[in-house]
Amino acid sequence: MDINYLNYNNKTIPYVIIKKDNKNTYFRFKDKYLEISKSKYVSNESITNFILTNFDKFYHKYLDHAKKYPNEFEIILEDIKYKLNVINENTKLKFKIDNNELTVKTKLTDITKIKKKIYEYHLIDMYNRIKDDVGEILQKNNIEKLPIKTGYYKSKFGSYHRKHNEITLNIVLAKANINYLYYVIMHEYAHTIAFDHSKKFYNALEKLMPKYKYYDKSIKTISIWL
Repeated sequence: MDINYLNYNNKTIPYVIIKKDNKNTYFRFKDKYLEISKSKYVSNESITNFILTNFDKFYHKYLDHAKKYPNEFEIILEDIKYKLNVINENTKLKFKIDNNELTVKTKLTDITKIKKKIYEYHLIDMYNRIKDDVGEILQKNNIEKLPIKTGYYKSKFGSYHRKHNEITLNIVLAKANINYLYYVIMHEYAHTIAFDHSKKFYNALEKLMPKYKYYDKSIKTISIWL
């Protein structure tokens, strides 16, 4: 995949054009560039002219997106940013935090895989801190406690799998205040009562977490990028 660069007034937007069988052309920011899915009937020149005509709008969106994308050797745990120091050793991954630095010892060499493991381990630790409170709320509302699994997803913070009767949590929740983890868990348990986002669902969620509305609105500020 070739990344191109559009320059205007000493400002640059990296972009990639992908030809698809679309009727329309779609723009979205992905990773560190603007991805354009274009119809085969639209020329590349018309695409770049459109971006240039609306350059400031696209550029501000690009900057907002870039802010959410972390430095490769940074990691965020519960709203605190740490410098990531990797020591390669033939050992199972383990890490410790000292002031603003997180030192990890591991045989893994891929930074993305290392970050995923750290976020996974920390999210499990966060869940263990609140699982008794979660269990108490579930018991009061006569809701069965379900198995919890973790994973990395780019489109959701959690999900309830009705077929397997289990809940999945996105490891990026380890980045945020623990209340967001609590909210997502309660959100997914509310889906065991109402699978869609109906009035019945929100009534159930309010019983489980009366102050859910703040977290429901603000959770989108959590960056899903590793």
